[in-house]
Amino acid sequence: METGKNAVGGAPGAPNGDGSSGDDNRGDDDNAGSPSPTRPTGRDEVRSAVMREARRLLSDRGPNVPLRDIADAAQVNLGLIHRHIGRKDALLTEVMQDAVRYGAARLEDLDDAGEAARGMLLGASSHPEISRLLAWLALDREAAFPPMLDPSQRPAAALRRMTSPPPAGDVELLLVFTAVYAWPVLRGALLDALDIPVADREGIDERLADLLARVITGDR
Repeated sequence: METGKNAVGGAPGAPNGDGSSGDDNRGDDDNAGSPSPTRPTGRDEVRSAVMREARRLLSDRGPNVPLRDIADAAQVNLGLIHRHIGRKDALLTEVMQDAVRYGAARLEDLDDAGEAARGMLLGASSHPEISRLLAWLALDREAAFPPMLDPSQRPAAALRRMTSPPPAGDVELLLVFTAVYAWPVLRGALLDALDIPVADREGIDERLADLLARVITGDR
């Protein structure tokens, strides 16, 4: 596997790199050359393209994916990543914290822990990139886990604040987060290991989500 730096938690805004060495300065000018119509230009477009491709490549290949590969996929010059985001550890931090902040924001207006747990599982199943990246980081002994957000800003804190109904306890929360982060990674392997027929797999995410909703609230 490959290495990473510190990041589950919260908000984009990692320190910028200096972009001062070798190829990192190649094409630092946002207007250098004649960009194609689809080539990102300007800070916002560059950051959006880089974050999108970083999320995809980091989840597919692990935290040691070369920064140049991310730049190429995003169709930006490597120096622009250093200018607008920073070095690779900063980019990894931004990807993870952005995902956690987004997840927490989706829970802000909910007060039903069961509904929240259901939505978390279905969301992770639909967009498994962060679950895969977490698996890479957990299994790579050389990887440093990205810095977390303040505990009060994490999805677990949002779930604990819910009251109608509330989570039954920490064990139930642990089970929910285990499912949310592991199911998107192991889904295919587990279905195959249990020899679940293809015809019976339709709607299985929804059924599992419904079960988690009952478990987290203690509704057995």
